[in-house]
Amino acid sequence: MVKKPKMKNKKERIVTGITATGKLTLGNYIGAIKNLIEYQNSNNYDIYMFVADLHALSLPIDPDELRKNIKEQLSLYIACGIDYKKTKLFKQSEIIGHSDIFYYLTVISNEGQLKRMTQYKDKAQKNANKTEQIPLGLLMYPILMAGDILIYNADGVIVGQDQKQHLELTRDLAERLLKKYKVDIKIPNPIIAKEGAKIMALKTPTKKMSKSDKDIGETIFLLDDEETIRKKIKTSLTDSENKVYYDIEKKPGVSNLITIYSSIKNISIKEASESLKDENYKNFKEIIANEIIKLLKPIQDKYFSLKEKDIDEAINYNKKEIQSTANEMIEKIKKGFGLN
Repeated sequence: MVKKPKMKNKKERIVTGITATGKLTLGNYIGAIKNLIEYQNSNNYDIYMFVADLHALSLPIDPDELRKNIKEQLSLYIACGIDYKKTKLFKQSEIIGHSDIFYYLTVISNEGQLKRMTQYKDKAQKNANKTEQIPLGLLMYPILMAGDILIYNADGVIVGQDQKQHLELTRDLAERLLKKYKVDIKIPNPIIAKEGAKIMALKTPTKKMSKSDKDIGETIFLLDDEETIRKKIKTSLTDSENKVYYDIEKKPGVSNLITIYSSIKNISIKEASESLKDENYKNFKEIIANEIIKLLKPIQDKYFSLKEKDIDEAINYNKKEIQSTANEMIEKIKKGFGLN
C-alpha cells in the first residue's frame, strides 16, 4: 500500500459522481471527466469523485450487471486520467453515512418540490396510463444526490445543465440545515461544464447522449472499437445541405459533431467551425471519427492493462480520510437535529 501524503493547505472542495448504470460514454468524458482532470491536474482543489452505485438502485437493475458496471466505471476513471493520489476516488456505498444523510434530508424535504423535478415529471408523464409503477427511488433520487454533496461539505459540484435543478434543491436543503438547525455547512455552487460540453445523441441530436439509451447507435461508448466508432459517426444525423457550420437550431446533427470536435481539440466552437467549413459531409465525418479514435485509444489501452489490485489500491488509498469527512458532517447534523 502506497503511503498517502498529508494535505498541507486547505483547498476548495469539489464533489462529482456518475451513476453506475450503463457504460460510460464520450458525453460523460467530455461533459464531466475531462473537466475534472483539468481541476485535478491544477492541484488547486480537494476533489471527491465517486461511482454512484446507490443511485443505480433508483430503477431496477440486475445485481450482476451492477457489479460489472461498478468495476468498469472505476477502471475507466483511472484509464481516463483520474489519479487517486490527487483525487479521492471511491464507491458511494462503501462510505458509511450516505444512507444516514439521505434520511436526514428526507425529513426536511417536501413532496411538491420533488414532484417538480424534471426526471420524475418525464417518467410520470410517460406513465400516464398507469400501466407501470414509478419506483419511489426515482422520486427520492434528488435527495440522495443532495446528500452525496452535503456529506462532504462541498464548495462546488461539477454538473451538466440538466442537473442544475437538482443542485438548486441541494442548495435549498443546505440552507435549511444552516438556518433552522444551525448546522455549519457550505452552500455548494454549480461548476457548469464549459462551452460545447453537452454532447447530444448521434441520430437524435435534440436529446442528450445517454449511456442508458436503448439504441446504441445514438452513443459513442468509451470502449467502442475503431470500426464501431466509424460506423456510428458515418450513420449520425446531418442534413441535405452538405455544408459544415454551427447552427444548433437548423443543423443540430452537424452542430453536435462540431461540438465533439471542438471539445476534443480544446478549441472554441467558432475555431472548430472555421477549421471544418470547407469539408463535405463525408470528409467531415471521417475527421470526427479519427479524432474520437485518437482520443479513446490510449484510454482503452490503459483500461485493458489494469488489474484487480490496481482498482482496490485506488479506492482504498483515501478511504479513511473520506470516511472521516463524512462522519464529521453526520455528527454535525445529528447535533443540529437534537440526536446527540
